[in-house]
Amino acid sequence: MDRRSFIAASVATSLALPARLQAQSGNTLRRVVASEMTSLDPQRPTGQVTAEMAAELFAGLTVTDANGRVVPGCAASWQTSADGLTWTFKLRPKLQWSDGTALTARDFVFTLRRYLDPETGAPNAVRLDSIAGARDVRFARKEPETLGVTAPDASTLVIRLEHPDVELPLNLCTAYCVPEHIVKVRGREWSKPEYIVSNGPYRIESWAAGAKDVKLIKNTRFFDAASVAIERVEWLTGYDDGTRLRLFKLGQVDIASIEDMGNLAMAKRELPAFLRSSPECALGAIGINVSRKPLDNPDIRRALTLAVDRSVIAGKVRGLGERPLESVLPPGITQYPKLQTPDAANWPMPKRLEAARALMQKARGGARLKLGIGFPTNPTTRKVYLAISAMWKPIGIDLELLPIDGRAYSAAIQRGDYDLFSYAMFAVIPSASVFLDRFVSDSSVNVSRYKNAAYDRAFLSAERQATIEARFAAYAEAERLLLQDVPLLPLWAGVSNRLVAKRVGGWVDHPAHSHPSRYLKI
Repeated sequence: MDRRSFIAASVATSLALPARLQAQSGNTLRRVVASEMTSLDPQRPTGQVTAEMAAELFAGLTVTDANGRVVPGCAASWQTSADGLTWTFKLRPKLQWSDGTALTARDFVFTLRRYLDPETGAPNAVRLDSIAGARDVRFARKEPETLGVTAPDASTLVIRLEHPDVELPLNLCTAYCVPEHIVKVRGREWSKPEYIVSNGPYRIESWAAGAKDVKLIKNTRFFDAASVAIERVEWLTGYDDGTRLRLFKLGQVDIASIEDMGNLAMAKRELPAFLRSSPECALGAIGINVSRKPLDNPDIRRALTLAVDRSVIAGKVRGLGERPLESVLPPGITQYPKLQTPDAANWPMPKRLEAARALMQKARGGARLKLGIGFPTNPTTRKVYLAISAMWKPIGIDLELLPIDGRAYSAAIQRGDYDLFSYAMFAVIPSASVFLDRFVSDSSVNVSRYKNAAYDRAFLSAERQATIEARFAAYAEAERLLLQDVPLLPLWAGVSNRLVAKRVGGWVDHPAHSHPSRYLKI
């Protein structure tokens, strides 16, 4: 598209937008993203924007700072017993919900019980398995009231563990507090805009299920409200990449994500002063449903990963500045030692293809194999799988592309509808366990259906280590087993590409996914 056509399209888009988007001024921050909002319940995040919205509206015992590091949240301080099995959290004084109701340690007892209750379906609940009774609660073997959390008084929360957990403060960041006094009355409807109350830096001003515009207003009862500089935040959700770029160029939004190679190239040419690109603790991969025949054969899975040229996928097909990746963990995890890679990572492609053909010959005897891959509908992802389809044809694999609407995609992979599936993973707060715990046999987010008792033991052994250095060192065996068994094909390490307006201050590039509005200013 030439410049004249681009301007004409931009004007046409602006004319089609509601009047409230025609100008951007005052103390309102406007952010536009691709994902759609589906729920305001912070314990039921279903995608990237839902995870980011949770940090806008809610705060847990711990939170992240402007640099993505874990810091005290509703808890002013905490201490651990000598054996590491008892953690005592002291809450900040005079905590309140946005409706003025006092927030006490009882709310956190309720929050953690609900978070681990299987009826809630919290995807990160597995990360709190160290709490006494957590697994029994998650698998409905015992009632949530048996969980090892108590509130001896209104300002004290005590958490008892089954084994030491040196990353407990990190894991509690995403266990956002929810209001018992509203949830008990409203049930699953508590998070509707007309009922919801929050304890984070913002509260809901307006939103309707299915609407693209989520309006937030500063929560004056937030424990650190004095430091929140921006009065209002609007999240515009579910907009395609081209529209997000046009909205930014027209001055109608302040922060816009870029996920398309062509638009990134245009931004580099025309908006270089506004472009913020930085590595993110995220990876793009292909998940493998190992319960499906013939993908239960590890030789076929190894052939699949050998035949993919990741430098082509990351550099030429996606073109978003991402790094080719063959590790099961992405870079960006603080203090983490060198990531493990398979031996074949340094092989030239001819040698890799020869090995892949030999594995397919052994597994299939020369017979071709047809596989289907599911993915959320978007042009960039489609290009990736067309390229991979071409890479797999020479080793005897024919790939059928099965695009699906984004809202239905998560449910489809939970049901196991596909042989292969697009698998993007990111960390709101960088942690190895975010990526590794999803391959534990009984994990609720084990959509690959991978089961290996040796892997379970290796992961659990790492989780029980008394220091972060020992935990990270012990994860190496879990990494090695995943590389050997190939329940997923890592493809690229994530990069965040965003346009940030000059009027926005306080933005800090870091590998964590979430950049809360409370740390920004206009």
